Amino acid sequence: MADERTEKQKVQEITDKLEEGLKELFESEKYKAYLSTMSKFHNYSFNNTLLIAMQKPEATLVAGYKAWQKNFERHVNKGEKAIRILAC
Repeated sequence: MADERTEKQKVQEITDKLEEGLKELFESEKYKAYLSTMSKFHNYSFNNTLLIAMQKPEATLVAGYKAWQKNFERHVNKGEKAIRILAC
């Protein structure tokens, strides 16, 4: 079944998760883990770094599908899930 959510709804869902993550971050011991993630992804915005940390804290490299192929000569395994970030 096709995903029938609009782009606006998808962005709102990501934004809601981001707000929830911010609250959790500053109210728990997760801050140290966030700083570790931030040190690995310093080229990403605060919001996107937080989204990466929330979705896959053990991530060591984040890139788009085509970037994996072009820049790293790697292929994404079938069934893998994307790490959602906000891109402009």
